[in-house]
Amino acid sequence: MDRGGDPGQVRHVYDGDTVLLEDGRKVRLIGVNTPEIGRDGRPSQPLAEAARDALVTLLGRERRVILRYGEERRDRHGRVLAHLFLDKSSNINALLVEQGYAAAIAVPPNLDYLDCYGGAEARARSAGLGIWSTLPFTPIPARRVDRDVRGFRLVTGVVRGHGESRRSIWLRLDGPLSLRIAKKDLMYFRDQDLARLVGKKVRARGWIHPGSKGPVMQVRHPFSLRQVHFSPD
Repeated sequence: MDRGGDPGQVRHVYDGDTVLLEDGRKVRLIGVNTPEIGRDGRPSQPLAEAARDALVTLLGRERRVILRYGEERRDRHGRVLAHLFLDKSSNINALLVEQGYAAAIAVPPNLDYLDCYGGAEARARSAGLGIWSTLPFTPIPARRVDRDVRGFRLVTGVVRGHGESRRSIWLRLDGPLSLRIAKKDLMYFRDQDLARLVGKKVRARGWIHPGSKGPVMQVRHPFSLRQVHFSPD
């Protein structure tokens, strides 16, 4: 679905998925996530600078883009949310994923192009391009997740428990990590019986945050929670 199509010009590239426009708006690219560049004394994640440089190259000398907005136009940080295009058919977000510099993510309600980004990621991952040989984009077993881990991760694990609180459904993995599905997002899981995942191996992706009983990853869409066949880790 095409929402908008506003022209813009990029003044500065912060990292692989965030830019500043000449009009002062800070734009977060929808549907993709790239390695974080280190700030405040923290080191950069592997290939973070390469992802930023790839975006700079894709933008070209003119840095003129077309912004196609999400259903939700700003995030909680006040950044504009948009897919960037060089022209009507050249999707910069998709190109970053195809080149192995970005992972596809699903953050409702901004789900346009999810199939496109997911397909591009599958090809890049199969070829072992870029980030797909580095942490945090290499899936790690849930039992090896450190209680102090933070940020975006891909995790595999066996679901050991299913629970419910006032606002969330919880899946406890075979380690300190729990997955949280907010009840407001259950509309996206209408074809998936989450309770039946107990005893099954899954792969989840998202941002890990501290919780009262251990680290928590919020999962907002089935794209970010897939059942997988058992195999040695």
